[in-house]
Amino acid sequence: MKSKNRVIKVAKVLSKLMSDRDGIEVTVSGSGAWSCGGRINIPFGDFTDPDYVTMTHGYIDHEIGHEKHTDFNTKFKSNLHANLCNIFEDSRMEKLVGSEYPGAKQNLEKLVLLAIKKGLFGEPESSDDPLSLTLSYCLYKGRVLNVDNQSLDKYAEQALTYLKGVYSNSFIETLTEIVHKITSAKSTRDCSTMAWEVIELLKEANEEEEQSDGGQTDDEQSDGGQSDGGQSDDEQSGDAQSGDEQSDDEQSDGGQSDGGQSNDEQSGDEQSGDEQSDRGQSNDEQSDDGQSDDGQSDGSSDNTNGNKTSASEQDVSEQSSSLIRSVIEAIENDNVEVPDFHEMIADELRKDAENFEPSEDDSELSKIFSAALPVTNKCKMLGLPFHNPHLIPSAGKAVYRTLHRALIDETEEFNGFRNRGRKLSSKKLVGSTLGDDRIFKTPVVENDLSAAISILIDSSGSMSGDPQKVANAVALAMSKGLQSLQVSNEIGFYSSTMNLYIAKPFNEKHINPKRFEVCSDCYTPSGEAMKSALMRLYSQTEDKKCLFLVTDGEPSCKVSFQEALELAEILDIKIAVLGVGMERDNIPGLDDKHFTKVECVSELKSALSKIVKANVI
Repeated sequence: MKSKNRVIKVAKVLSKLMSDRDGIEVTVSGSGAWSCGGRINIPFGDFTDPDYVTMTHGYIDHEIGHEKHTDFNTKFKSNLHANLCNIFEDSRMEKLVGSEYPGAKQNLEKLVLLAIKKGLFGEPESSDDPLSLTLSYCLYKGRVLNVDNQSLDKYAEQALTYLKGVYSNSFIETLTEIVHKITSAKSTRDCSTMAWEVIELLKEANEEEEQSDGGQTDDEQSDGGQSDGGQSDDEQSGDAQSGDEQSDDEQSDGGQSDGGQSNDEQSGDEQSGDEQSDRGQSNDEQSDDGQSDDGQSDGSSDNTNGNKTSASEQDVSEQSSSLIRSVIEAIENDNVEVPDFHEMIADELRKDAENFEPSEDDSELSKIFSAALPVTNKCKMLGLPFHNPHLIPSAGKAVYRTLHRALIDETEEFNGFRNRGRKLSSKKLVGSTLGDDRIFKTPVVENDLSAAISILIDSSGSMSGDPQKVANAVALAMSKGLQSLQVSNEIGFYSSTMNLYIAKPFNEKHINPKRFEVCSDCYTPSGEAMKSALMRLYSQTEDKKCLFLVTDGEPSCKVSFQEALELAEILDIKIAVLGVGMERDNIPGLDDKHFTKVECVSELKSALSKIVKANVI
């Protein structure tokens, strides 16, 4: 690792990305972003690129929301139903995760702004089909209402404006009401119900459109709903007659209909003006105003009926009808492609990671940080009793006394005054004539506490039995002593199956002994666990930092262990090893002064004294 500054920068980013999230593990590996079964993976890319970091933070927070709050057992009636439900569910769970984790709301807001910048959230266009516009409105307005993504409000209103050109006011009002329900949605099932209501609304709009078009066959049209010339020669009703085929005596004062009838089957002696069709009349047909004295016009009429729509309005109506029918076809075919926010961001991360051309140093960083152990705060292997539990309280006090001088700097300042002491104050002597006898300087001791300690406990299979019991007792005693010192500390147990289990995080003051009763299992990923612990420790603000490793021997991967030691040196974090049940007196690659043995919790004081005297801390 040649670039110290680059290592530090990446370590800062990853320490936040890989922080514990209620048992959800975060890993950094490969070139793909995915989430599955309580684990979220992000690809190793350019972590010095602010946009890439924004995407990783936002992606993790988004997926954590799904892991914690989405019911994946919800049943759907179609792919469109599932995708539309996901649109509502995204905003519902993002609101929850934003209220649970500090900074998550800000991360997700930045992700939305980046999505707009990259065109993942695009502005609706007038050429978009009604279904796409409906989905866009649900997506954007849902986020505006529930997650306060105000940057999307313009897009939501634009989509609604275009929808108004296709659908009725009743449709728009009902759609708006459905989308506003997102603010009160409590579960994935609620979002599923909202999604189906939108689909049903689209279907109802099509049915209403069919009814408004007449919805009749050519053979059976109502009096007021006939089309232009839409009747057969043999079966016309008596409501409309041709001007050429009706005698002067048989015509009424009103106008005649648009369609033509056969000579054999004309019925009706009279027509009213209200019974005329709203469509245009032919040259042979007569309008109300254009008839001769005998009731028939001399030629064709150029005027339109008062209820007749213009040709442009007809075109708009026909176009709207066609668009509405296309929505139903898409719903029935169930082949609508609905963009998924999760998939869009995952794809962007994948492309950025694949396009990332790392330098020699970056390649080395990828190898090192990708091997870091996932972090969790849950452990299923608990219940192992402590070794000599009655000695733990006294051992905790010994930790307090031993580490007090090493971790706390004492400064003495003469900034107080009393009426007795050893050091006179010349300034106060002047005031003594006035009765003020506080003429002696008084030393005031101030403690400068600025230290953070991480303790890693090996819980591999070789530690089973007494070694694990001793290690657990050592961890509890050290945490108690450090807590009394008010030194920030974190206790983690690790193995290849449990990963890095945090029994007590830095920000937790309460110590629960039950969480320290860890059982041993499988292999010894000491180096991988140290990398994760080092990044977490480095993120603390204290000046002095030290990592204690409690183990019974060599790690499973010596290369990873050496990489962890090198990373500790770059991050300026001290390493100390407490050997439990070890036959040898050191660990390869580690200076002897950093190593000491502990066979019982009562030996903790002498072991720590050796570490302090060697100036490791």
